[in-house]
Amino acid sequence: MDYFPDRIAIEYAKGFTVEYHNNYKVVTVKEPESEQLYNYVLVQRGTPVPDLGIDAIVIEIPVKSIVALSTTHLPALEITGELEKLKAVNSFNTVNTPVVREMIDEGRIKELGSGMNTNTELIVSISPEIVMTTTTGVPDYDKHIKELSDLGLKPVINIEYKEPDPLGRAEWVKYISLFFNKEKEANAYFSNVSSLYNDLKSKTASVENKPTVMSGDTWQGIWYVPGGNSFVAQYLEDAGAIYFFSEDDHTASVPLDYEAVFDKGKDADYWVSSGMWDSLDEVVAVDPVYAKFKAVKDGNMYTNYFRVNEHGGNDYYESGIVRPEVVLADLVSIFHPELVQEHDLVYFKQLKPISGGNEE
Repeated sequence: MDYFPDRIAIEYAKGFTVEYHNNYKVVTVKEPESEQLYNYVLVQRGTPVPDLGIDAIVIEIPVKSIVALSTTHLPALEITGELEKLKAVNSFNTVNTPVVREMIDEGRIKELGSGMNTNTELIVSISPEIVMTTTTGVPDYDKHIKELSDLGLKPVINIEYKEPDPLGRAEWVKYISLFFNKEKEANAYFSNVSSLYNDLKSKTASVENKPTVMSGDTWQGIWYVPGGNSFVAQYLEDAGAIYFFSEDDHTASVPLDYEAVFDKGKDADYWVSSGMWDSLDEVVAVDPVYAKFKAVKDGNMYTNYFRVNEHGGNDYYESGIVRPEVVLADLVSIFHPELVQEHDLVYFKQLKPISGGNEE
């Protein structure tokens, strides 16, 4: 008997694979940096466990309870209709998903902390069937994964944030669906999202005037800019812009000194930031040298800190993961507003102009 009539096909995501068999699925997650493999054998509840001779965590499905150690996992649980099985999250303050906020207010889920501060004892007391977490490559942060295994729990690695393609990140909704036999729901959702995204992308492909865009911010004196093969760079390209660091081949952020960034970015038409600023006055107050950038002079600086809860939790990093078509529409609205005239910004905001005008 085939227990899985609804199956996924992976189109964009690079970090996971799945093989279907009659009563089980073999799911593999591959860490891009270390190339470490995490194997899971998902066995239909009540059917025999196969002897595959591989190092894998065996999980009965559909899963009845889950702990999520990243808010990025919450939207996919909502899309697949599985939020009621959520027993705990890493941080209450960072949560934006409305249903989960209600669950927090009603005392229905626990708060666990993350990384090296993860309360593994509390997780043991909750006894979830799986603990969905992520890897960073930082040993102190990732050590909780082995600790969870040693305590008899089943950590499940989800690294959607390491995908270099916006649609690849969103496609991890299919990954989460595998643990609940909700492939049908995930397929329907992603089909709609990818169609909307690609339709909008096709509209920007023929634009003649593509603005140059810089991105990134400073942290403790170092500039961190998205790599040329990052999801940010892909978003900007798909939005009909020219990314100022496009010739780079990194997928993660790249540390640079000020001179390198100023040389490439001083004449960029726009600056798309992840800074927690509200106005250009705040930007220049951090470092007066920012006023030398064309994007700041022209008032064309935007930040993704628009959809933020009362505790500072940024929904760009939560629902934005599974709504790439909306993120793209935001960016197209900034660079080519004539293409999306009815769209109001959802995740990005334009920083307020410098008070009193911008004098040289």
